[in-house]
Amino acid sequence: MAAAFIVGVAMTDIGWHERDPHDMGVRVCAEALRDAGLLPSRVDGLISTPHGYMSGTRKMISQRMADCLGIECGLMLDVDSGGNSSSVAVHIARDRIQGGKIKSCLVFAAQREVPPRQIRGDIVGHFHLIKAANSLYDSYQAAYGVISPLPFYAMAIQRYMHLHGIDAEDIARVAVLLREHALRHPQAAYSEPLTVEEVLGSKVLTPPIHRHESSEMHDGAAAVVLVGEELARGDGRAVRVAGMREAHDATSFVPYRGEISRFPCVGRAAHGALEESGYAIADIDVAEVYGAFAGMEPMMYEELGFFAPGEAPAAIAEGRTTHGGEVLINPSGGRLSLGHPAYVTPLLEFVEIVRQLRGEAGERQRQGAAVGLVHTEQGFINGSIVAVLDKANWR
Repeated sequence: MAAAFIVGVAMTDIGWHERDPHDMGVRVCAEALRDAGLLPSRVDGLISTPHGYMSGTRKMISQRMADCLGIECGLMLDVDSGGNSSSVAVHIARDRIQGGKIKSCLVFAAQREVPPRQIRGDIVGHFHLIKAANSLYDSYQAAYGVISPLPFYAMAIQRYMHLHGIDAEDIARVAVLLREHALRHPQAAYSEPLTVEEVLGSKVLTPPIHRHESSEMHDGAAAVVLVGEELARGDGRAVRVAGMREAHDATSFVPYRGEISRFPCVGRAAHGALEESGYAIADIDVAEVYGAFAGMEPMMYEELGFFAPGEAPAAIAEGRTTHGGEVLINPSGGRLSLGHPAYVTPLLEFVEIVRQLRGEAGERQRQGAAVGLVHTEQGFINGSIVAVLDKANWR
């Protein structure tokens, strides 16, 4: 089967933006096309996502971008699959290119949330947003007014810590390390170092999750350009999508059966992507992993196969997941410190891995990085997508 390649990437600074999300989208789309050396007239597909969870609903986002950039498409789609959305978009683009249906695709996402203080200042005026957020959960959970996944993740982290004898310092250390990584990223939302004492001294949101162990819903935008071999051939900066797999569990947010601290879809997606790529987990040099909470990071590392159950916290403490370690995980700073505009987050992960494999990651660079992994998820990790990327080989 024909291969698909990522030849252009772009992202905004992550944080709080005043710009309209469409305008942010235009910016990153133009930058990604420029990075790819591709004119809008050569783009066959255009896929995007909603502009946020707590934001006004807009329709025909991709159509508006096509009109703005002058793109005539053979594929046009807006995707909403929660936190996986822009990763699903990449998956669709990759499959269409591999199947010979299109030769290129521009995938973008732009998110701008209504600031929480604005919502708190006018609950009635923003009740439609609160109601929409509540609709994410099933009838049993929603009946209790659930509008955040926080308590579900707290239960999973409590269970994980209990099963494996993990203490609070082990989890806090994850947040500290991710912040250290983010200090090397000029576009990260956070630029101040953290200590374990500061993490454990921050407000407890839901036990055992402290404020500095929870990602914040930020604003931002990102875009990637995928093409087939015809357009990529000879491009020394092209990155191949060597394997990609999607897997979903029979759950909707908190599972009513099974072990709450295990997420089987992650392992199935990783196994499928690695098998397709021909690589093993030990071949991965650098990875971006979707961990919205510090306590979920080690759990995801274990589900992906980097470490055995219960062993990731010790590996993190020993420096095995940072610069100079056996695998560099979340060099961007991850969701906790790069920032977490959820619809954009998967593209931010692809941007980081592409830059790492190109050798363009600056102070974050893992020297000699040749194989990378991207992991994304949706809901309470009810579904996952894993992609394995490597350098294009034009021999």
